[in-house]
Amino acid sequence: MQKDNDWNDYLYFLRVAEGGSLKKAASILGVNNSTVFRRINSLEDKLGARLFERLKTGYLLTEAGKEVLQRIQLVEEHMYSVQRIVKGKDENLRGSLKISTTDTIGFYWLPPYIRRFKEQYPEILIDLIINNQFTDLSQREADIVIPAKNRQPDYMVGRKLAPIVFKLCASKEYVGKYGQPEGIEEISTHHFVLPDGYIAGIPSHKWLRNYIGNNQVVACSDKLTGLHRLAQQGLGITLLPEHVIQTDPDLVILMGVPEHLSQEIWMLTHPDLRQVARVKAFFQFMGEATRGLRV
Repeated sequence: MQKDNDWNDYLYFLRVAEGGSLKKAASILGVNNSTVFRRINSLEDKLGARLFERLKTGYLLTEAGKEVLQRIQLVEEHMYSVQRIVKGKDENLRGSLKISTTDTIGFYWLPPYIRRFKEQYPEILIDLIINNQFTDLSQREADIVIPAKNRQPDYMVGRKLAPIVFKLCASKEYVGKYGQPEGIEEISTHHFVLPDGYIAGIPSHKWLRNYIGNNQVVACSDKLTGLHRLAQQGLGITLLPEHVIQTDPDLVILMGVPEHLSQEIWMLTHPDLRQVARVKAFFQFMGEATRGLRV
């Protein structure tokens, strides 16, 4: 009976249903495609029903598959809920604390705070996860998320840490070659390195695009760290958070952007985890350390 109701079979089913293909599910689960294929076939044999239509474009749920998905998602959420509640009873100031954040916050802004936190709590292991997509706290992917977003999911709890102030900057090499614009009206003759992909939606980028043409864009990157590296090569002017620019003596701040376009650094956790001693300690530390901070 246990063999016929193996939860792992349903876990494979979930990942294929969510990803739409064997390849994506295998990547998430850390196995090969044939293993996922075999587990899906095994589950269908046990249930006596076809759960997926095998198409050239991927795996599409059948009506039976949709019914199973609704119920298995509820089971998975209950399992995660049990884990969060149990962890919420943990009162030890030791063990692992998973913190998920973006590349620029994780590389440039957060490390000095982690060092100071570790001086106070040496037995807490910080597991820093760099992830520019929003981490799902409900599935225990992290204990704390530190994103750069002005709107947060309703199911999270947390606090605002500091605003992120964006500036237009360029390398000293670029400024020496092409000069420094004195205002936004003088940027029409300059080259630009701009965000694309997920970060193209940042408010300061949308504002800047109103003033430059496509022929002025010489390179793009889907990460702010990528923009930083490209700007270092003298390719053009770019937008970066002030806390990134301040780490690089080769970059020159050219001008700011309207203040209302700044974003906010937040610190968030799941309600079930806010009483965990490690989470509470980090929240208290960061709240005190960043009070009145502008970055």
